[in-house]
This record gives sequence, C-alpha cells and structure tokens, in this order.
Amino acid sequence: MAQIGEFLGLAPPGFAPMNSFSFLSNQSVASNRPFFCDITDVGDLYTVIHVVILPQTPQDSVSVGGSPNGFSHNAHNGHNGANGANGIKGHAQDVNGRPITPTQLDQFIIKLLSAGVKEPRLSDFDISHFTLIFPKFAGSAVRSNLLEHRLQDCPYPITRIDDRLIAREDQDIRWQRKLTGGGPSANLALLAEHAAGVIQWRDISSSFSVQQLQQHLVWIKQELHDRLHNVPCVLPGDPIKEKTVALIRGRPNLMTGGPVYSAAKALGLDLVIIDEPGHWLEVDTPENRKLREAFLSTDMTEDEGVTDRIVQSINRYGKPIHGVFTLSDNFFVTVAKVAERLGLPSGPVSAFETAVDKFKSRMLQDSPGHTASVFSVQELHTLLSAPLDGYQPFFTPVFPMIVKPTKGWSSECVSKVANINDLAIAVQKATARHSSAAVIEPFYDGPEIDVNFVLLDGEILFFEIADEPPCEADASNATVHDTFSPVALTMPSALPADEQEIVKKTLHHILLNMGFHTGIYHLEARVINSKYAYRYIAPGVLDLVPRHPRELLPGRPECKLIEINARPPGYRVSVPSRHTYGVDYFAIRMLAALGDKGRLRAMSVPFSHHGDSRTFGAQYWSRLVYIPVPKDGVLMWREGRVSPSEDLKLRRPDLAKHIVLAVDYFADGDKVSTFTDGARTYLGHILVKSTFSRKMAIELGNEVLMAYEVDIDDDIVEDVEAMVIKDDDESDIGDEDSGMSDHSEEDESDSDY
Repeated sequence: MAQIGEFLGLAPPGFAPMNSFSFLSNQSVASNRPFFCDITDVGDLYTVIHVVILPQTPQDSVSVGGSPNGFSHNAHNGHNGANGANGIKGHAQDVNGRPITPTQLDQFIIKLLSAGVKEPRLSDFDISHFTLIFPKFAGSAVRSNLLEHRLQDCPYPITRIDDRLIAREDQDIRWQRKLTGGGPSANLALLAEHAAGVIQWRDISSSFSVQQLQQHLVWIKQELHDRLHNVPCVLPGDPIKEKTVALIRGRPNLMTGGPVYSAAKALGLDLVIIDEPGHWLEVDTPENRKLREAFLSTDMTEDEGVTDRIVQSINRYGKPIHGVFTLSDNFFVTVAKVAERLGLPSGPVSAFETAVDKFKSRMLQDSPGHTASVFSVQELHTLLSAPLDGYQPFFTPVFPMIVKPTKGWSSECVSKVANINDLAIAVQKATARHSSAAVIEPFYDGPEIDVNFVLLDGEILFFEIADEPPCEADASNATVHDTFSPVALTMPSALPADEQEIVKKTLHHILLNMGFHTGIYHLEARVINSKYAYRYIAPGVLDLVPRHPRELLPGRPECKLIEINARPPGYRVSVPSRHTYGVDYFAIRMLAALGDKGRLRAMSVPFSHHGDSRTFGAQYWSRLVYIPVPKDGVLMWREGRVSPSEDLKLRRPDLAKHIVLAVDYFADGDKVSTFTDGARTYLGHILVKSTFSRKMAIELGNEVLMAYEVDIDDDIVEDVEAMVIKDDDESDIGDEDSGMSDHSEEDESDSDY
C-alpha cells in the first residue's frame, strides 16, 4: 500500500492537488509543499473546504500535476491531469482548475494569521489539515462560539478552532464569489479571509497510505455533518437586536455561574445581575465587568415587597431590560410577577406557584386520600385520627411513603417511611427545613429518571431522559434516616422506546396543562411497572436492563411525576447534557426570557450522532459520578497541592483520556462534612464518556470513583471550627467564592427521590 511519504502529491479520489513554494515563519524555505482541497456541503446550511498540506519535499520529486507525468489520479473529475477537462500540463491549479501563483500557500497562512487564527503552524514531517467553514446563507450570527460549542469532545483531535462570527453581527456570502467568480481574486487565500470559521486538526502521520488518508478525511466529514448540518450559525431576516437580560439572584460563585455568564457573552447579551448588597459580583472589578454589564443592589428579603423592590431597581437602572429570569427555585414566582408587571416574556404566575409547591405539583397526578400536607407533627396526629362518626379518615397512609419539605432542593430532608412510627420523625425533619409544610406522598417503586424539555409555544424542540441508579433510600430495608442523595447519572436513558414515549407524552401534557409553553423544564419522575429494572450485569456494574419474562409486572407502565423545575437542571447536570447532546440549557433559558424564538429554536438542535441502542443525538454514553465526602474533617490535598481530580488524571492517564470534565468543590484546608442540611455532601463530580458501550461508561464511572483519593484530617476539626466562626464574623461574602460548600441557594437539582 502506497504511503503519503512515498508519493507526495498523489491526491486521494475526490481531491484537487496543488503545489506551492512555502515561505513560512519569515524564512525562505525553497521546498515544494503539495496540497489539495476538497469542497463539501454539510447539509443545506454549510459549505466546507478541506485544505490538506503535505510534508516538504524537493520540487522535482513529484510532478506538478500531482502524479508521474502530470496525470491525475482524481477518479471523479480529473482536474489536473493531461487527460483532464482543463488539459493543462505542468501548472498547479486551484479548486476551479485555474493556475495559481507559487506563493498560494504562503498567502493562505498569512490570511489565517491576519484573520486572527493563533499560530497556524505547518508540520515539517507530517500532514497538516485545515477546514474552512462557510454558511450558505447571509444573516445575523446566532452565537459567537458555535464551532467551539458544537465541536466539544470531537473524537478527532483539534489543534485550534477560530470562530470568526460575532453574535448578532451580519455575515455575508461574498465567499461564494471568491470560489466561483473569475479573475485573480478567486484563490484560496481570500477564501481563508472570508471563512466564518477555521479548524486546524492535529497533524496526520505521513506514514498514512493514500487510502488511509482518504478514509480519515471521510470520517472527519461525517463527524462535521453530525455536528453542524442541522444547526445554523446565522439566521436570515431581520437583524438580531442588542438586548439586555437580568438574572435575579446571581450565582453564589464562579464555578456555578460560569456557564451562565459565558452563554450570555456568546449570545451577545448584556447581563445585569440583581441581588443582595455584598454579593461577589457587586464589586466593580475588571474581572466582574467581563461577567456582567451591571449589578443592581437590591434587598432580596423574601417578603410581600420583594417584587416591588426588584421592579424599582430595574426602573432606576435607566436602560432598557428586555427579559428577566432566575435559576433560584424560591424566586420563580417573584420573577414571574416581575415579568408580568413589566410586560416581559414569562410563563403564568399560577404555573410557577404550582411548580414550586411540591404538594400542589403532586396533586396534578394524585387522587384524594393518597397525599397530604401538614405543618407539624401535631397536625399529622390530627390527620390520622379517626373521625367520631366512625368513617375512615380522609388520608390513609399506605407504606412505604415519602415525606419531604413542600419547598426544598437537593434531596434535603427527604425520607422514605416504612411504618407509622417513623412518620412523625420524618415530618419533624421536613417541617424544620425552610419552615415549610411537609408533603406525605406515595413511594413509587421503579426506575428514577431526570427529564428535560425544551418547549417553544408548546412544541417540543428537544427532549432527553437520563437514568438515576438506585440510592441508599431505594433499598428494601432502608430506614427513615437513609437519604435520596444521588450517586450517579447515566445518559442517555436505557428505558425502552415505548416507555420513553409514555414519559414524554405524560410530562408534556402536565406542562401544557399548567400553562408552561416556552423555555427549559427539568422534571423528575419514576416509571412504575417498567419492563426494565436495575440488575448487576457484571461484577460491580449495576444497570437498567430488561426484566426476565417471569419478573414482568402485571400493570401497564406509567410515568409518575416527582417534581417540576421551571428552569434548567443544576449546573453540574446541565453542563454534562451540553457535552452529551450539544444543547446549551442556560443559553436557551435566556433566549426564552427574551422571547428570541429564532435563536431559541436554533440552539435547541442536538447532535445527529446515533449508535446501537444509543439515543439519537447523543455523541456518546456518559456517566456523571458524584464523589461523596467520606468523613467529617479538614480536606488535605496531596503533596504538591494538586487538586484531587488533577491528581487522579496524573496518576491514571488510562482514565484521564475518558474524562470529559472533573470539578472539585473544595479547596485545600476546607472543612467538609458528610451531610449538609439533611443531604449528602459531595467533594466534586466527574463526567466520563464511552463511544463503545453504556456498560463501559458505567465501568469507567466506577473506576474514577474508586481512584479519586483525598486525605481528610479529623484530628483538627475543633480548631478549624473556631477559625470558621471567626471568619464568618469578619466577612459576609467569604462563602461566595468557596465552591459548592455554600448551600445558601438551590444550586443543584438533585432528585427528591
């Protein structure tokens, strides 16, 4: 099999070979650099030009036509051969068969540099590969970093990506004239200047045969198709106007807020933060100005006047605000009222009032007598007391049951109750949290799922299901003290297609009946009577698989709602979904708040990858693993002060190549505890991927969990407690930068059960 190193200039079928004298890095290199191009359509939205530059070789070692005697090996069109359409022998030609100058390649690189591509280097010994991206239609740019966003975790290594488009700015299609028009301006260098984006792939080994190179390029073209063919980078029609969106209750730290702020920047939005005085984003530093346009200091006390105070802050701002949103559950109703007062896009206030009240949302699917709400243990006893007339009480508990706060998040104070004696214990725990009532509801036994909808005027633009494996409270012998804190999340779901459709129809119907119509919605549910159940499929590998025929349950599968969150899932789940499907929930939330329907639709398109048993749109199977705090104490990073996740990658490069992201919540010297507000505390989370199988993704998740090593010193806890008390007295904003150890807001959307 011929190798590229042996037959430089022999272009694979479908490519037009070229030659150029190269003058790179300000050095005159009198070396022949053959290169060839391929023009390909990516769906109806893009044209791409692949530029493949071969290693240096003496000029006389290969004929200008690309093969011995100038004969073309291009089986499709024969651009350059003596027998080709042009019949020009001894002259290099461009993509349309026109002669090119000896400095064509130099001009191409210079244009890349002048257009902002950082250090587009050519390998001396291997094959360099650039891809130029061109939209087929003129219009306004959807977002600034679309290529970077859609090419995340691409299996073919990328050296650099140059996103040329700036959100909201107009993009023309003058490149088409440069490609098809006559005259000296029709050359590769000017095409490089007008490209909407440029990708430089990692160099390809010159030991590749011609056939191997051809196959490699075919694979890359398919990968680009799966990632780009259905998502526009520009929208035709009216220009996208400059707009400002207000986030009510800024994120507690950069870790949880970073994806929100970066999404706003990519969309070309001005982001205004409305929050308490002393919030970390209030300080007008250069770093904070990069994250937000302005900070409106406002008293956010949750009383009857908070809506008025927020509206007053917006009116005093003096500049138009075109949309408001929040990611904090306890402010959903308030923000809906603010939007209503200001005439801004939002769902109805009544829908949010139902969503944030777990008793009201439970009653959307319940029948009388199955669910109750009590404010105290005394009220519970009254509820359970038989009426004097001898009739059955209105509420009769059927065990096991779930008890949880009416308002709450992150599985805080959620209990599974197996008997009447434990019911009072669970109610006491739930009512003590947030001073809210306790909801008592049935426990639905079946696979637990996270479900995310993107709706536009009621239409489902995107829908996904992720599987939550059983937690400690799911065990048959679980006690009232066991928690529903999650252990992992697997994407996409393994539920059979018919049950996924049941989930989709059931929950979509609930959302529409509530009045929700546009936005991102995160729901949690269980499927009862499922044909699937969790079983060990290999040592230590627990997964959702078909039941044995003898184990099938008699009833029909049903989807039972657990809770509704009229927002994206928490950041540690939203970011993995973005990596897996290519859909940015935080961008969608802001576009919905602005009523920007065109961009909302464009940003809701998943990848087009598909595989055996893998949901269409997921580029791989992924496993999100939560790292629980093993014991109370002070976290001590290893020698060298490397974070635990970075330490893991250094020690286990075999696992590192499968890790998509790893986040540590605590710094060296932080005090950690196993529980926070009745839910498990986590040291961090890690997302792993596999394109091979779901089983492999789960196995990788198990391995990183076991390989994650920390030292926790429990001998100096008392000293640290004294230090923490002192620090709290001296500073009221110190926790804002401390990571997920601050649970003052509902940053995450872990399931209730």
